[in-house]
Amino acid sequence: MTFKKTFYKRKLPTPPAVEFSSPEGRQIFQEAIAEGHMVGFFKLMEQFNTQDEPAFCGISSLTMVLNALAIDPRRPWKGAWRWFHEAMLDCCLPLEHVKKEGITLTQA
Repeated sequence: MTFKKTFYKRKLPTPPAVEFSSPEGRQIFQEAIAEGHMVGFFKLMEQFNTQDEPAFCGISSLTMVLNALAIDPRRPWKGAWRWFHEAMLDCCLPLEHVKKEGITLTQA
């Protein structure tokens, strides 16, 4: 099987990025908890969502934040569940456009 123009587990540019699960990443995390800087982390992790499309990083991040802040979308996601999902955030640009072109913070 040949994979052309694909990505799998790309290495982070180090520095400045540090892998979360690396010894250095774990040390930074432990220090941040000890210093009281991780208050919002756990609410965000409860809402962690892997983006559905490569260009949905901003939209996916926004759904995590809205759900972590317990903001009611005032419409159902699936069945009776009211929850933000990427597919619901088509208010600024059509999702098909975002899939192809991405979205900037000022457009969101």
